[in-house]
Amino acid sequence: MKLLWTTAICTGLALGAGPLAAMEKTLSGVEVIVDLSAFDDSNALNYWPTLEDDLERAIAEQVNLDDGADAPRISVEINKVAIDGDTVLPDSGEFNQIEGTVTTRAGINETTSTSSEAAETPDAVIGSYPLQMTAVTGDKSAPEGWIVISPSQGDFYNALIGAYAMSVVERIGD
Repeated sequence: MKLLWTTAICTGLALGAGPLAAMEKTLSGVEVIVDLSAFDDSNALNYWPTLEDDLERAIAEQVNLDDGADAPRISVEINKVAIDGDTVLPDSGEFNQIEGTVTTRAGINETTSTSSEAAETPDAVIGSYPLQMTAVTGDKSAPEGWIVISPSQGDFYNALIGAYAMSVVERIGD
């Protein structure tokens, strides 16, 4: 848990500085879809019903979002949320794995004059890649004199969502 808390703090600090550097990237749209239907027993959305909106907001906060720009659009499909590979989350709702696919599509082009038209007309796929993230804990002891605070369920969730969003944004243009 100590390493997890350290990871959560580092992620939080990186997210605080990350938006300043990432704001140089512009997207014409961000869409997140959570489709866990491949796992009949998945209960993640029972605990995290706003996962889709939270991840979309986390990505949008790290870029310039301009629906009139000639910039790519990002769509993210989350297809697995699990705790150590198991898609049935415990009563606490904790998870440490999130998997999905990120697709970058062309933004406005000669055939579409607005982003809303672009959203209705499938544009060329610029790139697509899987993105899998896991959080791990360690049993290392804290240095003498340090106070250890266990992360809450919300801390863990925010760290994973924020880190996933940051990874999406970091790969824009790659």
